[in-house]
Amino acid sequence: MQQRLFDDGDTLLVGNIQTIPSGTGLQIGPLDHATASPEDFTKEYIHFTGYLNDKKLTVGLRLDLLYRTQVLVFRTLMLSGFIVVLTMLAFGYFLSERSLRRLKEIETALSLTSEGASGVRISERGGSSQIDRIARQMNEHFDRLSRMIATTRNKAAATAHDLKSPLGRAYLSLERATSLAERNEDPTDALADTQSELENMRVIFESYLQLSRIEAAGTENLTTRVDLRELAIEMVDTFAPIAEDAGQSAQIEVEEGQDFLVMGDGQMLQQLMANLVENAVTHGPEGNVIFVRLSSAGTHIFLTVADRGAGIPDDSKERAFEPFHRLDESRSKPGSGLGLAPVRAIVEKHRGSVALKDDHPGLIVEVSLPAFADKDGRQDHV
Repeated sequence: MQQRLFDDGDTLLVGNIQTIPSGTGLQIGPLDHATASPEDFTKEYIHFTGYLNDKKLTVGLRLDLLYRTQVLVFRTLMLSGFIVVLTMLAFGYFLSERSLRRLKEIETALSLTSEGASGVRISERGGSSQIDRIARQMNEHFDRLSRMIATTRNKAAATAHDLKSPLGRAYLSLERATSLAERNEDPTDALADTQSELENMRVIFESYLQLSRIEAAGTENLTTRVDLRELAIEMVDTFAPIAEDAGQSAQIEVEEGQDFLVMGDGQMLQQLMANLVENAVTHGPEGNVIFVRLSSAGTHIFLTVADRGAGIPDDSKERAFEPFHRLDESRSKPGSGLGLAPVRAIVEKHRGSVALKDDHPGLIVEVSLPAFADKDGRQDHV
């Protein structure tokens, strides 16, 4: 602490400051002859000059502690910054190394998949990083690819199985027709049998192509407003005579006060209903009643087709949607074997769902489709 008292003529009266500072008030700067010791950090003072009665008083305090504190704080910040940067670099290296391992895992999975391995999956760790999200999406694509491969294999195996019998019978019929012709006998019946077996093979191929076209179709044609009421009535009217010939009957019930409009492909939806009603007639016994019903709830329209047939066991309900899967494992019954596979394919194209339920006795096929909404998101009602 430095202090000095001056009289009116700025003459030093007492203290260790030789020259009175210019001006009055609080100031920062050196004080004359306020000699600092060698260990002092600075000669700067914060001092105040003012009047005490008729005398001028100057009081000052050296700023060593303040400057030392500034230097200490600066050095501390520098050290802390260095530690923070070093920590960030280490953490960044850890993250980059981890990301690199994940990317290498994805690269390996893609490489193995391209070589034909369909069971490869990327480990999921439940994270929310971009790489974790990509891994989950790729696993979904891998799952879809595996299902497509399995479906294709099943289709190929089932098609080959279905073609084997009619092809063998056609070969035998043609051989018999050739033998009859060589003996100058009438080969007409044998040729007719050959033609019938070739027609069976054509139906199988056509069914296979039909399902493939549905699965490969894009969504650009799903832009038409389709009235399911009209389609349902048309299908029941079309199949009613066929059902009567088989000793069965077909009925329809449509919930009143509702419009049953959906956005989609009219031809596909017509095929959907035809497949459902035709399957009910084909697999139903004599006296079977086929019941078609349209209803709505919230933003969805429900189409149900029920029959009084034998139904499907619970452990076979999901497999009933597989292409060319039959409950008759011997595949002795006629038909293409497509079953409900086109139904699921069409429903999924229209962002809907399909489920099989027991009717005790019989089977209920329930299809749910999103109802048509206007531009404001409102459903159309009567």
